[in-house]
Amino acid sequence: MRIALNFQRVDPDRGGAETYVADLAHRLVAVGHDVSLYANQWRPEAIPSVVSCHHVPARGWTKQARIWSFAHNSESALRAAEFDCSVGLINTWHHDVIIPQGGLHQGSLDANARRFRPGWKRSLYRLGKRLNPSAGLYRAIEKKQYDPARRARVVAVSEMVRDHLEHYHQVPRHRISIVPNAIDAGRLEAADPRATRRAFRERLGLHDDDLVVLFVGHNYKLKGLGRLMDALALRARNDAGARPIHLVACGGGDPTPFRRKARDLGHGSTAHLVGFLPSVKEAYWAADAFALPTYYDPCSLVVLEALTCGLPVITTAMNGAGELITPGREGFVVPSPDSIEAISEALERLVDDGQRAIMARHARALGQAQSLDLHVERLLRVFEEVAADKRPLLRKRARTRMDVPR
Repeated sequence: MRIALNFQRVDPDRGGAETYVADLAHRLVAVGHDVSLYANQWRPEAIPSVVSCHHVPARGWTKQARIWSFAHNSESALRAAEFDCSVGLINTWHHDVIIPQGGLHQGSLDANARRFRPGWKRSLYRLGKRLNPSAGLYRAIEKKQYDPARRARVVAVSEMVRDHLEHYHQVPRHRISIVPNAIDAGRLEAADPRATRRAFRERLGLHDDDLVVLFVGHNYKLKGLGRLMDALALRARNDAGARPIHLVACGGGDPTPFRRKARDLGHGSTAHLVGFLPSVKEAYWAADAFALPTYYDPCSLVVLEALTCGLPVITTAMNGAGELITPGREGFVVPSPDSIEAISEALERLVDDGQRAIMARHARALGQAQSLDLHVERLLRVFEEVAADKRPLLRKRARTRMDVPR
């Protein structure tokens, strides 16, 4: 098939979506498809050399203007070309297949609002978002993406995203396919896991027998870091003699308020907020378990990475990746980040070394099963259905061009 991928910037060093597009291009080429990329920026070494790359302008003085410009110019570029299947991910709309990896704007907004108790703070937050120009831009783009007249197929990365598509945009269920996210497990392999574990822990002053729970996220509030700290504090209050749990938190953002919170809770010595790391692979291998009590995640890639490294996971029902986990087998899924007691109880169940070792084996098996090869195989079924529907139209266009006098 001739497949077009449309994404503004492809640079795996900049985030999960950028990495996903690069990995998808590699896998599609590897199984014999003709791939084109329509982007504004890309790192050449991240894209297979056989991929045809097309520059799409993104002009404007503001980020919002550049996003809209890129989306509009992408539509013009894709209209002028013919593909068996065109694929878009975020902030563009002219495609046969849309993969909303970041979920839906309204779903994210509603989840973010839950960080505030019902009342004036939550109402003020919602009002601010409604008046925010960026929020208006994203609403306008989603309106175009899910316009019934376009009849685009949508790949939801979780049942939660499928439900949001139906609820917020009335996308018919028959146009939605669920294909969970996947990762390249090879990127996470360590030549010597024990040495990697020891070296990372030594940098933080941790011993080999210290129990370490890892958190990874760029938006600390949205991903529930504060709630995780509250759960750790509750566990300590319930049992002063309990085995200490060390929290290691990685990711972008300002850790200062959370360092202060840890001190206020009396856990300054067991909370290690290391901030941004160019690669978190070493942190995974240094940890014993993983916790992401997030308010919103369509299907968290860091949860899949943690599972692949053999870490039992604690997350919430607001994370699509939680749909893959069997509670008590590979980890625990609590109702929400505000379920502090449930998070605390899940942490306590991970303290036992023997039980955790059993869960670690199940976690690694589950993570390894979420392979990119299987993911692409599922995607290709959708792409092939789209291509089959388009073939009569493409043949008609070809005949029309041949009949035009020259």
